[in-house]
Amino acid sequence: MSNRILPWSRPPLLLQQGSPRLGRCLLAMIAAVMLAAPLAGFAEDETSVQANENAEPAATANEGEDDTAATTPTADNESDADTGADSDTDSDTDTDTDTDNLGRLSIELNKLEQVEDICRVYFVFENAMDQNLEALQLELVLFDTKGFVKRRLTLDAAPIAKDKTSVKLFDLPETQCTNVGRILINDLVKIAGPDGDLPDNVSQLDLSSKLDADLFK
Repeated sequence: MSNRILPWSRPPLLLQQGSPRLGRCLLAMIAAVMLAAPLAGFAEDETSVQANENAEPAATANEGEDDTAATTPTADNESDADTGADSDTDSDTDTDTDTDNLGRLSIELNKLEQVEDICRVYFVFENAMDQNLEALQLELVLFDTKGFVKRRLTLDAAPIAKDKTSVKLFDLPETQCTNVGRILINDLVKIAGPDGDLPDNVSQLDLSSKLDADLFK
């Protein structure tokens, strides 16, 4: 092996020429600087990790606030919804009040009469609407005794004088009266007085029947 001394293996010139105590002090200072550098880096890394950990709950809290804002209804929306519901209720109440003010129209299924192959139907009308009815058209649906729909037709019952009881009849061709189970007043097609059309609300009709066959709405 060569006895050549490498340049970096030689003690510094200051150490060779100075006192041993001074050399030891310099070595101690160098060692302290070398140890301090890694510790400083480790401390920075630890501080960064703690900062990131502290940031995560804040992000989670923000997400919670966003969800709350998205799902919580505003007072304005609730107020608008309540106002809309109140408007609908007021409208229905006004309609019912107008209908009641007009009075009632009573219709009674009074008689079914067989005339050859025709079933003749007798209705009794009682007009308590405080005005003459110049137009009255009813859409009727006929059911048999088993509950099946047999036919649909329109009955024109006008005119009917106010405060007057009137008997109206119509014929059902090719029908046996014994097969008539129920008669439905499906719609009030038209109703009008001297001043024009009236509310076509079936609820203003009072229906009754003196037979086994039912008259309903």
